[in-house]
Amino acid sequence: MKKIEIADFVIRLLTLAALVCGGFWAWYQYSESGSTDWQNNITLKTEVLPYLGDMRLLVIHVQSKNPRPNKFELQSAKHDSFELRVRRLKPDAVEGKVFHEDEGDLIAQADLLKLAGGDYEFLPQAEMDDMQAVVVKANTWVSVIAEMKIHTGTRDAHGQPDIDENSTSTVVYIPK
Repeated sequence: MKKIEIADFVIRLLTLAALVCGGFWAWYQYSESGSTDWQNNITLKTEVLPYLGDMRLLVIHVQSKNPRPNKFELQSAKHDSFELRVRRLKPDAVEGKVFHEDEGDLIAQADLLKLAGGDYEFLPQAEMDDMQAVVVKANTWVSVIAEMKIHTGTRDAHGQPDIDENSTSTVVYIPK
């Protein structure tokens, strides 16, 4: 009978150890994955349509997806932002010229957060599609940038508001 009691005690002890280890592992995974962090996958899809004369209509779909299991919000009251910018690239650049993401003449800008009413809620696994159309002159190269910024509520090392940002960009040729 003594051996059965020892075996029962060992099994209960191992069960307790497994529960504690499992709980610790779940907490570790939760904290390591950034339990309160946000992420948004932004992609751009563009299409060029004929418009009037030598003008074309650049249709831009800013698609965003929250891949995380928790929601996050952009709020203009907290100075968050979600913008779309279209810039004309210099047509006479020399070979080897590198165009930086925000380089070129700004020809259009849209405040996607303002268009959403100032608040934008991204539910877990939610996918959004914001569409904008911009009139652009034919035979032009443009860069398209979608940028999302969220204030973390903390300050950086210089005492400035800390900002997390996420963006994507592409280059589009507007044919004749």
